[in-house]
Amino acid sequence: LSPWHLRVPMSLCPHRPLSPLSPVFPQHPPVSPRCPHGVPPCPQAGLAQCQREAEEVAELMRQNVARALEREGHLEQLQSRAQDLRQASEAFTRTTQTVTRRQRRRHRRWRLVALGLGLLLLLFILALALALALASPGTVPSTVPTPQRGTEHPPSTAGTL
Repeated sequence: LSPWHLRVPMSLCPHRPLSPLSPVFPQHPPVSPRCPHGVPPCPQAGLAQCQREAEEVAELMRQNVARALEREGHLEQLQSRAQDLRQASEAFTRTTQTVTRRQRRRHRRWRLVALGLGLLLLLFILALALALALASPGTVPSTVPTPQRGTEHPPSTAGTL
């Protein structure tokens, strides 16, 4: 405990009242055994005064110890809360990493599905175009001219040499 937390009465004179802000260390220790107020000290009064001061000091020390224990309890609570927060943050970090991995997998699956559907659609279109081309060859325009009625065909040169 630091000195500013302790309140110790420093009244050595029975005529000077104690204040809660009495300094821990007296400014000027008494020089003479006589009271500065001019009253001669009584041995029994001095003993009773010392006992009262000792009781006050003991009570103040009990209060200081109680406050120190209370502060210690608060510090333990703060340490416990800090530990709980640390564990919660670690759990949160693990959860976010797991969620991030799941989201990446999900996006990757959707990309693969979209790519597969695109390829399937392309194959379907190519198969349809090929089927149409093979099914109706007469509808395809030809570059060879066809003879018309009444026109003669040129003589064939197949049998002549």
